[in-house]
Amino acid sequence: MSNQILLQVAQYLDISPTDFKIAQERFNAVKNWLNEGTYRSGYLPDVYLQGSFRLGTVVRPYRKDKDGNFDIDQVCELTKYNESKSSEILKNDIGDRLKENSDYERMMDEEGKRCWTIEYATENNRPGFHIDILPALKSDEGTLHNIDITHKENNVYTWSTSNPKGYYLWFKSKNTYSTSFIESQRNAIFNANRELYERKEEVPKQLFRTSLQRAIQIMKRHRDVHFVNKDFKPISIIITTITTQVYNAESNIVEIIDQFVNYALSRNEFLIKNGYLNKDNILDYSNGKWLIPNPVDYARPESERENFADKWNIESKLANAFFEWCQQLKRDINSFKKSGLSDSLDLKTKSFGTGEKVDKVLIKETDKILENGIGISSSNNRELLELIHLGIEGKTEWEPVKELAERYYHKADEGESKDVAKVNYYQIARHRGKSFSEEARADIMDVLSRNNNSASFVLCCNLLLGSATQQMIRACMKEFNYENILEWPILRLYNRPFVLENTVEV
Repeated sequence: MSNQILLQVAQYLDISPTDFKIAQERFNAVKNWLNEGTYRSGYLPDVYLQGSFRLGTVVRPYRKDKDGNFDIDQVCELTKYNESKSSEILKNDIGDRLKENSDYERMMDEEGKRCWTIEYATENNRPGFHIDILPALKSDEGTLHNIDITHKENNVYTWSTSNPKGYYLWFKSKNTYSTSFIESQRNAIFNANRELYERKEEVPKQLFRTSLQRAIQIMKRHRDVHFVNKDFKPISIIITTITTQVYNAESNIVEIIDQFVNYALSRNEFLIKNGYLNKDNILDYSNGKWLIPNPVDYARPESERENFADKWNIESKLANAFFEWCQQLKRDINSFKKSGLSDSLDLKTKSFGTGEKVDKVLIKETDKILENGIGISSSNNRELLELIHLGIEGKTEWEPVKELAERYYHKADEGESKDVAKVNYYQIARHRGKSFSEEARADIMDVLSRNNNSASFVLCCNLLLGSATQQMIRACMKEFNYENILEWPILRLYNRPFVLENTVEV
């Protein structure tokens, strides 16, 4: 049932056949214009799509996203080039050719670092479009289909390499489907869009979607909503690359999302806990550098691989933001599975599914535990912790959560369970932005003194008092080998980024 709901959500988020047709017409018009150009850098242009339009993972723009347009990524590769290669001349070659068309010149944005961008105005309340055209030359080095692309920084032009065509072929090899799947997809799209197609054979394969593509679409939308008014949004190719390598081909949409978040969070947990990562060529960290390599470059030396996480090594907040988003995605997908409502995923779309809001479900479950339990232990408060997460995120009222925490305390077994209940009660106050009285601080210190041999109590009490350190977190992680403590709501009081040492590859 959950998978069927997510399928409906993904279909709603997808580009419509009408908008796809508009995008295709605009892409082909630009392609034809570039194909007919004359360039100083070379000749025989090969103009092709890259990115989400080609991979089938495009998502309808979120209206509150500052970049809320369909983004069509296009490569203009000159497959034959002159002896003297200049990134500046190549970049301006493509820009000058576009400007020869008065319509394109009027719609062109300022020169980007790598691309030229054509902005199309919104029409008839439909989403806007922009086309990013990436100038490139066929590369003489590296993997098959490698291209040399331009990069402009501080008015200095340099070269870098990429392989969008090779990446597409790699993704296609992983995203397989049967003849019966093709037929069912074609029939469904044709029957829903008879005004666009005279025959079902006219339905383009680019509109077919597997569970892998649907899962990526949903995760991208979740990311877009999560990062509204926030910086350091993860780029789509990181989500796509990791998901495609860790998913099981037999999995449904829900399972694929689970596989992605569990992989990413387990890598982050291991790194913070142990200070190093065992290399897996998917998401690596060694010698102080992050590496998410283009899978097509597996045979190349590491220093020559295209690194999708290259900006993480310039701005560490990008990595922190990625893992923080993964934690939120995991919480939201778990809420969705519990409630049966697509709203629990916080995708800001039309609602799908029938069920009860997740906070109501959790309150009932918690109430049942408290009613039936003679003695409440620290091991059966998971629902309360989930409610605290919802309170932090503004998805439930705090007062019912506070009342449940008080009831937990009064029914908890004496000793450790009573102290855990007390910590949970106090963390609610901290999450609500309330200051502790001297009496409350003394109470927390008493809890700490009674449990000073427990790394978890040392950490939690210091989090409440604002004095926790990364060393305390690591010590607690080693005490709780069976659980990822980074997912505890109290850890959200630790507002400082984790500092990673320059670790050696293992």
